[in-house]
Amino acid sequence: MTLQEVNKRWISYKNKYGIDSPVLIDEIRYDVAEGAESSFDVTELFTENYILHLTRQFHLYRSEYIDFILCHEFTHLADFLTHPYSYNVVSKVYHYMNSWSEFHASRRCLGMVLDRCFTGTIDPEKAVIPQPFKDISLRKLINITLGYAGAALEEYRHSASSGAYHIFFRYLMYLMGYISHFANAKDILGYCFSYLKVDDTHFLSLYDALLRGEPREIIPFFDKIMTALK
Repeated sequence: MTLQEVNKRWISYKNKYGIDSPVLIDEIRYDVAEGAESSFDVTELFTENYILHLTRQFHLYRSEYIDFILCHEFTHLADFLTHPYSYNVVSKVYHYMNSWSEFHASRRCLGMVLDRCFTGTIDPEKAVIPQPFKDISLRKLINITLGYAGAALEEYRHSASSGAYHIFFRYLMYLMGYISHFANAKDILGYCFSYLKVDDTHFLSLYDALLRGEPREIIPFFDKIMTALK
């Protein structure tokens, strides 16, 4: 995929979601570490280097999955460009991108897929979610994400590693973003929290703040949950 093609999609995204910014993506680098698909580096965004990092296999992926991934990354870029903080509050912007923006990007890219599949109640077995080389059900996507969150949480509980906690929190944001499309989202989240063996008090308050779209309310939960899990 060429830079021109990516920017054409980015401009379409900006028009669709009302992102008032002249920023274009400067460069594509096929250098994402194994196990990841794509990213923007927040450090680069701070210096106005708008570089989209992709896996070397990206050109092999199905077009539906490419759309899914680009929607996710475009949402991150849009969130960065519209974040509510002064640029000198670096730590807050990092937390904002790792909390609200991960929830927002997961919610939006899944919404794009579901809009094509359903006009009413969502069936998690019939909802077809694109993956690199084949589709999976929404139920399976949620179960996979929950499994990754659980593994990262177990590592954090044994090692108290901040890196493991960051990974857990990111998967938690993915999970909440996906589940937010269900009318009975809190019931499903309750099952997830039971599986993770966590007290759901802070988690449900965090979910409510995410739905309100209030980044300043969301960030304090990052530390509250970390402390509660120790």
